[in-house]
Amino acid sequence: MPRFPDFSIPAMVETPAVCIDIERMEANIRRMSTGLASQGVAFRPHVKSHKSLQVARRQIEAGAVGLTTATIGEAEVFVNGGFDNVFIAYPLWLTAAKAARIAAMLKKARVAIGVSSLDVAQHLVTLAAVLEGLELLIEVDSGEKRTGIVDPHDAVAIADVLTAAGYALTGVFTHGGHSYAGIDAVAEAAEDESRTLSATVAALHDAGYDLTTLSAGSTPTASTPMAGITEERPGTFVFGDRQQVALGAHPAESVALYVVATVVQSSPEQFILDAGGKVFTKDSPKTVEGFGALPHYPQAVVEKLYDHHAVVATRGGAYPAVGERVAVIPNHVCPVSNLTNEFIIVDPAGVEIDRWPVDAAIRNR
Repeated sequence: MPRFPDFSIPAMVETPAVCIDIERMEANIRRMSTGLASQGVAFRPHVKSHKSLQVARRQIEAGAVGLTTATIGEAEVFVNGGFDNVFIAYPLWLTAAKAARIAAMLKKARVAIGVSSLDVAQHLVTLAAVLEGLELLIEVDSGEKRTGIVDPHDAVAIADVLTAAGYALTGVFTHGGHSYAGIDAVAEAAEDESRTLSATVAALHDAGYDLTTLSAGSTPTASTPMAGITEERPGTFVFGDRQQVALGAHPAESVALYVVATVVQSSPEQFILDAGGKVFTKDSPKTVEGFGALPHYPQAVVEKLYDHHAVVATRGGAYPAVGERVAVIPNHVCPVSNLTNEFIIVDPAGVEIDRWPVDAAIRNR
């Protein structure tokens, strides 16, 4: 069983509350940035994991070349917050209204988006007049079977359409999401990312295109050296969570985010917390049991989540009294950040030192 930090509970915080140990978070940022720099790989962290201007500033200060977002709304928050290099790593289908929003950002920042198919490329041609300066990266499916081209040679037709319309094609990208299948899948997923990106760039090179950005994106694979990769877009590493620990992608002792909840009912068999699916989300990957870990009650399992209740089975271990506040480590931090409006910033002793707004929370479009 992983040895998570024995998080201290801030004295005055009302629950449920999402807390960040700032020293662990900053160490996580330094570790990732330094590790990628040692491989000669650019660091472009994904902000969907924190959605915070304060956190992003620390990532840029640590050497990040720019930011990755999942949505236009996230990108707007960070561009308006002063960040000038943003990649929306998503195969956007742009309406006129969404294209206008991107055009507005292009007046302030360098902006890139993903293109996953010839259909998307042809649609972008109709919007080229309002998207001058937009950069594009072709998405490649490296094994997750989600979005992106499968045959590297399909990239040539996409590139021909985009460049004929005047767009700047700067690279290719992928997400090795199949690394989340389990700890034994991580190394192979990293190899898949390297192989498919390199093959796609080779096909484009043979067709006369000289692209310099080969962008991979997955916290589990980001720490695995990969031939040819020039950029990484990890996100969850900044806080860590149960899933990343189970995948061997994050040290258990370095998890930085935890939820503080209050026990509202308790018995030798189970106890109930005042934080449910609207705080933790209901992510339950096969790599972990239940919906969260309780460092002070390691035998306990969060067996059920309702909107505002967590049902925790004691499994024969110790259990807290009604009114006690406990720390819970979520399975997946990214949706937790999206569902809260502030982070309680604490030192390792659990002393509150600041509160940060989650600036891009619920910016899902």
